[in-house]
Amino acid sequence: MASQPTKPVEDTARIEVKGLLHLQRNFLQHYFRLQAVEEKLSAQAQRRERGSGRRVILQVERERQRIGRELHTDVGQILAAIRLQLEVVGSQLTDPPDTVVQALDRINTLASDALEHVRSVSRRLHPPEWLRLDLGTAVRQLWEMSGIPERYQGRMRIEALPEDPDLEIKILIYRAMQEALANISRHSQATHVEAVLEPQDGRVVLEVVDDGVGFDPGKLESAPADVASGLGLRAIREQAAAIGGNLMLESGASGTKLVLTAPVRISTE
Repeated sequence: MASQPTKPVEDTARIEVKGLLHLQRNFLQHYFRLQAVEEKLSAQAQRRERGSGRRVILQVERERQRIGRELHTDVGQILAAIRLQLEVVGSQLTDPPDTVVQALDRINTLASDALEHVRSVSRRLHPPEWLRLDLGTAVRQLWEMSGIPERYQGRMRIEALPEDPDLEIKILIYRAMQEALANISRHSQATHVEAVLEPQDGRVVLEVVDDGVGFDPGKLESAPADVASGLGLRAIREQAAAIGGNLMLESGASGTKLVLTAPVRISTE
């Protein structure tokens, strides 16, 4: 009689797996929707006057925040609920077959991994409270939270800025730093990473250098819509140009160097 619960449990397991696949599809849709918004807004910025960069950056940031909140409150809560339901199912079983135990363990692992990934992406899209910090403190916090100092021989230098940049400039620099560190973690295979934030001739400059395997910067302009295609850097390049800044990328077998230069204030002319 102990094997009787097997069929309902297996049905539940199948339902939970379907739920996870549905959540995965939703997550990817959110991700690609954000990429599409960045591409569309950046393309619009290229066709407009330089002052329009203000609207582009703020629109992209609002979309990031909205998707980040949606992932956290909707998808994250559903995944957490799946884990709780699995615990309920497991507690009601008496001597379940090994196949059922293994299936429940796999589903729980998938749900846990997916939940952590959703939370990570949600924080990356909309890290709480950073906009309330000055730029130097926000960048320093991002550096420390990224895990770069622990995983690599990392060094961060921040020179005091005479004043905090306009909000749009602050967002752009923060996002550039975030994208650079994420790419280093995912792709670089580096051993040493250095980052500098400093004022130069009335402008603010962010420089991030690693000694990894490098990549082809030219592919940023022609890469297909893919999670790892580097569209984040492409959007940052276009947004920087729209407000009178510049993103420079140098990459090769000896490593990668990213330099973002931006005005402290956005011209309204």
